[in-house]
Amino acid sequence: MRAEAGLPYAGRSARAVPMALTLPGFQLLALLLLLPIFMQPFQYLLDVPPLWTFAKVSPLLLLPLSLLGLMRLRLPYVALTLALLAYVLLVAPVMSMISLENNLVEGIGSTVKVWSFSFYFCVALVLFRLRATDETLTRAFAALAVLNFAMLLLLWIVMPLESYGGQTGSIFLNDNERGPRIQLPMALGLMGMFLLARRFSARPALWPPVLMLIGLVLMLIIFKQRTIIAAVILISLWGMTAGWRRRTPTLFLGAALAMVPLMAMVAALWPVLAPSVGDGWLRGSLGGSLWVRENSAAMLTGFLAENPLRWIFGVGGSTAFSEINIQVILRTPDFFFADLGWLGVIGEYGLVGFALIVAFYLAAWRETWRAVRMKATPLRHALNDMVLFMLITSPILSMVYTPGIVATVLAIAVWLQRVTPPGRA
Repeated sequence: MRAEAGLPYAGRSARAVPMALTLPGFQLLALLLLLPIFMQPFQYLLDVPPLWTFAKVSPLLLLPLSLLGLMRLRLPYVALTLALLAYVLLVAPVMSMISLENNLVEGIGSTVKVWSFSFYFCVALVLFRLRATDETLTRAFAALAVLNFAMLLLLWIVMPLESYGGQTGSIFLNDNERGPRIQLPMALGLMGMFLLARRFSARPALWPPVLMLIGLVLMLIIFKQRTIIAAVILISLWGMTAGWRRRTPTLFLGAALAMVPLMAMVAALWPVLAPSVGDGWLRGSLGGSLWVRENSAAMLTGFLAENPLRWIFGVGGSTAFSEINIQVILRTPDFFFADLGWLGVIGEYGLVGFALIVAFYLAAWRETWRAVRMKATPLRHALNDMVLFMLITSPILSMVYTPGIVATVLAIAVWLQRVTPPGRA
């Protein structure tokens, strides 16, 4: 179904929206307040219990808006979204009761992290009511990105070293290899990085790469999440060179190919540059995380192999309050589905659930790309880059860790297509 046919709902015209809701100042204020909810930066902020609790229950608090959006708007991917929600909210708890011996309350409680798939309907309704423009959304994301990086720097300055204990659930971590680091959710900051990259591609200037360099340095010094940083660098470089690729594709291809011998030389000289390189060096440099993931993957694969239905439908999840959970069954406190990327999603929701979740992500990528084709603004490119980032990192980072992000991006992409004049390139 084409997204352009998605909004608004017949029976109530766009002119029925109160004028006060469409004022630019009100739009910006509303987005500054609502986007941090939809993009889920507080979902795992256990260090601030009120924000953590609010983030967990926000899909329930916003459920009336989600239902209204579902009923009042003609949206694409309704069948897909409802099938996904039905599966993760109904089938997964049943499987957890069968495989993990959860009771009904524990089975339902284990679905909290996927409630935010319903944000798709809620965000679409909010955008329709606000009549949010491309420019206003850009300003809101830019302001929130600055706030995200400012909070990262502020915490690094004010928090004493004793705060970095590395306990499970804390954003203040410490290990022998990387030292103290702050694992603050950075989705809003990453949107800012992708916006800057695309702004530079559209209108080259000095300030976008300078700001990007500052953000990258902060992430390298404070955040230190290797997979995320590597993916951000890759996608940002891709975005920054978009204009170059369009104008002189042959030159760009030649420059890219010229990098191949350099990379091969670095690979060949690496044992000389790092004499201790080897399996032990690799494991040590990853802070033991590689060994933990290998061990967890082996145990989960063995557990799923005990019953073929577990591969198909998964084993469900469990809460931190469950007496019997996957950590108890596998006899390791270090096991977490979120650490295993695709395998973790398959383990929890099975191949059926994994297929539905991947289809939802691909729908978001498709609609963001359509929005770009209709009007190639930095925001629309950045939304597409965000989905690409989540897909690239999904083999390692769980696709159901903060699903509100992809649901929000999909809703914004559908809305932006609706407000783009026909034939606008």
